[in-house]
Parts: sequence; structure tokens; C-alpha cells
Amino acid sequence: MIYIILTGIGIIYLLLAALLYIFQKHFVFQPGKTIFATPKDVGIDFEDIWLKTSDDIALNCWLVPAANAEYTVLFCHGNGGSLAHRIGTIELFHQLGVNFFVFDYRGYGKSGGHVSEKGLYKDSETAWNYLTETRKIPAEKIIVVGRSLGGAMAARLAAQKNPGGLILESAFLSIPEMGRDIYPFFPVAFLAKYKFPTVDFLKKTQCPALVVATANDEIVKFRHGKALFDAAPTQKTFLELSSSHDECYFICWEKYTVALKTFFASLS
Repeated sequence: MIYIILTGIGIIYLLLAALLYIFQKHFVFQPGKTIFATPKDVGIDFEDIWLKTSDDIALNCWLVPAANAEYTVLFCHGNGGSLAHRIGTIELFHQLGVNFFVFDYRGYGKSGGHVSEKGLYKDSETAWNYLTETRKIPAEKIIVVGRSLGGAMAARLAAQKNPGGLILESAFLSIPEMGRDIYPFFPVAFLAKYKFPTVDFLKKTQCPALVVATANDEIVKFRHGKALFDAAPTQKTFLELSSSHDECYFICWEKYTVALKTFFASLS
């Protein structure tokens, strides 16, 4: 009887591990397919831009200019939604007087293609190249911001391109590290198809960094933010917010914006 029970438990465990492996793409990527709002809905002018990646994927992007802006923010968003879900963030950064450039990854919103880790890296490189080559914005005048999953793309760009600054918001160390938190009973390092090793990219950066984390984040544990801050090799600042993974920037609006203003000022 004990043998039968243990065998049953083992089979269930293996089945769950197999399901985790097979369907993890749906856990990592949760793209929104519709653009149900634009910055114009909140009274902000913007440019709707289409770019082509090196592998011929069309990316939908928004450029939100600000009068007399010194810096341009290149925003790499998280794993869910589309450009339409970034209206609140656009409003916030627009009020800070910086240009704001945000793009939908392949497979998100109106952008073409299908999601993949290598593809998302290419998408962020395409956005960077547009700002520096087409718009002729100097690298030192670009601040790369990565929120949640976007932290990996932002840190990778910062390591390769050396922008004026890097901001990581609610970012995780890597997908395997996230897996260890969510599925502690499975060999996630072996099962993980995706890596997104934010911490490895961050260690290679040379620009000033601001790391933002939420103590009671229900998705990315606080330890990730602290470990990312510890890993940052150069001038760095840590900001602790409260509330949820998605709402902390708006619930802690004043604290967050003061920290952003201070960080921008330190780059001048």
C-alpha cells in the first residue's frame, strides 16, 4: 500500500512538473492584444511610431515629448498588457518633464511576431537604436527604465550601451530565481526555458542605477530588489515603496516622484 501511494505521488509530481515546463510560456508572458486607450485620452500629445527589428518584426511604439526635456526615458514594460496599460506611467513621467519612449514587445498589442526571450532583447535594441540613430539622442541623455520583466531588457541595454542612467522597478533576479519562490518543490533551474538574468546584466553596467522595490510585493519578493541593489557595481540608490506590485508607483506617488527627480538631478 505504501509503495502504491508513493508511486501515485511520484506520478502526480512528474505530471505537475511536465505541465509547468510545457505551459511556462503562458506564465512568463501575458500579452494584451488591444490598444483601448492612448495618451490623447488623458490630454497628452504623442507620436505613434512603427519600427522594424533586425529580424523584420514590426513594433508599435509611442514617443511622448516634453517641452525643454533634458532626458529621454526608454521604458521597457512588464510581462502583461500592452501600451494601453501604460497610460498612468506615461502621465507620471510626462509630469516630470522628460521625453518618454515606450514600445510593445513582439506579440504584444499591435506589434507583430511571437514572444521569445531572444526576441524581446532584439526589440529593446531596436528601440535604443531608434533613439540614438534616428532621433540622434546621445546615450548619456537616455535613462533606461525596466519594470518587472522589463528589468532584464533594461539592464542588458545598460550593460551594452552605457546610458545616462538605469532604473529597475519591481525587477527580479532571474526567471529561475522567481521560480524558486513560486514553485519551491520543483527543480526550476532545470525546468526553466527562459532565463532573463537581470542580475547578471546589472553586474556589467557602469552607469548610475536606481533600484525600486516593494516590501509587500505579492509577485516579486522584496529579496530580489535588495539583491539587485547589492549587485549594482557603481553609483546606486535604493527606494522602498509599499502596496502591490502594480499599484505601488501610484499609491506612493509623492515618494516615488521625489526619488525620480533626485535621481535625474544627480545625473546632470
